[in-house]
Amino acid sequence: MKISNIKISNLRNHSHSEIDFSDSINLIYGENGSGKTTILEAISICSMSKSFLPTLDQNLIQHNQKKYEISLSAKSNFDVEYKVGVSFSASKKKISNNDSENTSPKNLIGNIPIVILSPDYKNITFGSPSDRRDFIDKVISQISKSYLNKLIQLKKVLKQRNSLLQHFKKQNQYIDELIEPWTEKLIELNADIAMKRYNFINELTPLFKSTFEQIAPNEEVELEYLPCKISAENIEDRDKIIEELNNYYLSRKEVEYHRASTIFGPQKDDLLIKINSGIAKDYASQGQHKSLLISLKIAEFNYLKSYCNETPIILLDDIFAELDEIRSAHVIDIIKDNNVQSFITSTNPKLLQSLNASTKLINIDNVRDNRA
Repeated sequence: MKISNIKISNLRNHSHSEIDFSDSINLIYGENGSGKTTILEAISICSMSKSFLPTLDQNLIQHNQKKYEISLSAKSNFDVEYKVGVSFSASKKKISNNDSENTSPKNLIGNIPIVILSPDYKNITFGSPSDRRDFIDKVISQISKSYLNKLIQLKKVLKQRNSLLQHFKKQNQYIDELIEPWTEKLIELNADIAMKRYNFINELTPLFKSTFEQIAPNEEVELEYLPCKISAENIEDRDKIIEELNNYYLSRKEVEYHRASTIFGPQKDDLLIKINSGIAKDYASQGQHKSLLISLKIAEFNYLKSYCNETPIILLDDIFAELDEIRSAHVIDIIKDNNVQSFITSTNPKLLQSLNASTKLINIDNVRDNRA
């Protein structure tokens, strides 16, 4: 996939910006706070239906404006034109693309596969389990609509189930007939999600290890999926997972009742990242964390490329300021070797000169409210 053009209206500090892009590397440069990252956010919204930064849509609307609008034009690997438009106003988001004038966010995801690396993503290697689950879910969702649908269902089931548990505690009464249909659905979703995550980590691991070896050849790394309350011997058998989780639920009903909250499920899974037999979150140095994160993201790119009919687009938000020349060169080599379209933000227009990368320079001061 290659993005040819994007139009942005009333998104953060972009009143009206229209930009034509190169098929290879696009370096968007300018001062901090000038609107460079907003361009990447706009691409993310057109791909994933939301910004890659943790923010609400209403916070993206430019001050004193009522809505933001984005339209994007692209071409697939097979030279098929693809267009998408996203607008948001009054707590309502409207999405259109080639398939529909009014489609849902879940139907947008996966059409433009993207890999994102920004300073905020360092939490994948040393943040909380939710950061690592989010990493897993975003990758799988780009190749599997059924998995994305199950995540949406899980969110609804957990909300309803927790509401019931809170009601039971308030009323001082646990009613099996009310909770058990939601428990059954939770366990079924848990089995499906856990198996998909397990298979994903198994496929990602050799890609991750191979990339890390190129960056740091004298160190060993490993990935291990840690599903909540599912034993290793059962993880590949759906019926056994369901049986094991059902037994766990029956043995812990009283605990759930007193806590008034669901105490098991895929919302409690984790991904263990190891380096030199130690847990990276606890033992990795800053340099090792950077190598781990880059290796994970390059593995993500190779994974998506193998499953999608489209070459993923890479978004790099001011990451070269944190990387040494060796790690920077490795990222650029991946981009050049795979003929990947990439979007890089930086305060330095000469950033890539030493890496011999052919680049389209986009000055944010000329872009914002103009045409580049």
